[in-house]
Amino acid sequence: MSTGALLALQVLTNLAIVPASAGVPRGWTLQRVRDVEAPQFQVTGGHALRVEARRAAGGASYRLRGPLHPPTGHAGTLKWRWRTDTPIRGASLRVRARDDTPVRVVVTFDDGRSIAYSWGNSEGRGESLLSGARAVVVLERADDADGSWHVERRDPFADYRRLFSRAPHPIVAVGVSADTDRLGGRAVAEAGDFEWEP
Repeated sequence: MSTGALLALQVLTNLAIVPASAGVPRGWTLQRVRDVEAPQFQVTGGHALRVEARRAAGGASYRLRGPLHPPTGHAGTLKWRWRTDTPIRGASLRVRARDDTPVRVVVTFDDGRSIAYSWGNSEGRGESLLSGARAVVVLERADDADGSWHVERRDPFADYRRLFSRAPHPIVAVGVSADTDRLGGRAVAEAGDFEWEP
């Protein structure tokens, strides 16, 4: 792997060097939802970000040290791993009153648009939902929530182009969120090993 690729991998997250501890890790920002309790965060001994939501909603976001620009002439891939064993039965990402999820990985672009790669319920894998500047792409379902690690690979720039019907902007942040306030449940999940593969 080239030095440039290694540097690109390093800018996506600092979880590999942050010590295990409770709370939002150093370098990350808590993203609150108005009038709703925020989830609890913890860096695990395995350098993943654990999120626990009890009637809560919100996320933690890590701003990249420099924007990640769309590659020219080839595709790039955002890779991460995540897991949960607390599916939210009865949730539906298609219905605002029931759009809870145990975990999302949120990619934010410099124009304010974002794509949330989400753990869904009964939605189909790959199903996409669009609401203004925010898009959701379902990658896993409730039946997949068995506590085992799932490795994901996505091209956020290709997803941006497909979802927003325009040329993609640079990525400026990645984050992890959870949402259980609509149905009042509890969910626990972990996500980590965020890497950019040129």
